[in-house]
Amino acid sequence: MKFSYIWKKNKPSSEVEIISNPSNKELLLKFEQRFLQSMTLNATDLKTNRQVVIELNDIEAIEAAGHFSNLFLIDGTKLILNKILKELSYLESFGLVRINNSHILNLTQIHSFVSGSHARLEVMTKQHNKYIVSRHYAKSIKERLL
Repeated sequence: MKFSYIWKKNKPSSEVEIISNPSNKELLLKFEQRFLQSMTLNATDLKTNRQVVIELNDIEAIEAAGHFSNLFLIDGTKLILNKILKELSYLESFGLVRINNSHILNLTQIHSFVSGSHARLEVMTKQHNKYIVSRHYAKSIKERLL
């Protein structure tokens, strides 16, 4: 599939025009649905045992914890998510990327990074938390950050 872009200054910034063959209608409807879906996750607050809706921008990191995941927010709150990291791979399109076998990190929360030992990266977040990016993911993370 080929993508062609035409930029028009008189087009409203809230509008995108897509011209396609009718055979792509189903694909484009799925794309639109995925693009317009709310960027939230439902998690459980352990203190109150209630379900809370979390904006993806409020997430610093997600950590694997057996058959569920720990969700760390930028305000320091820790929540539980009833999904494993493998089920959260779709979050990559929203800037939450896998950095090793047990963590997903929000790239917008990265403050700095340095090269570590054995071709790994050491990443520091805006909340002053340190994460290790495995050598398997280091190249793609560097490319997205630079």
